[in-house]
Amino acid sequence: CVSTLLMLVTGDIYTLINYVGFVNYLWYGVTVAGLLLLRWREPQLPRPIKVHLVFPVVYLLFWGALLLFSVWSEPLVCGIGLAVMGTGAPVYLLCV
Repeated sequence: CVSTLLMLVTGDIYTLINYVGFVNYLWYGVTVAGLLLLRWREPQLPRPIKVHLVFPVVYLLFWGALLLFSVWSEPLVCGIGLAVMGTGAPVYLLCV
């Protein structure tokens, strides 16, 4: 929250949206990869909604291409977004 307020004071809202957007898309892909990992490691678990594996694999292929393009086109924005995300790790480790 503090880092977001500092960015709002020092920059414009569009820069903040770019930082948060990159990190959001990063975690969307990690979530879909987690789905594939659980289907591989725990195939016997009951699943209320079962998705054919082609859909998450295709999604991850496009996600990876878009993420690489983002890093290639705007490495500073992606790096700052990762740094802002990394500031939450010490707080998490201290509180949990």
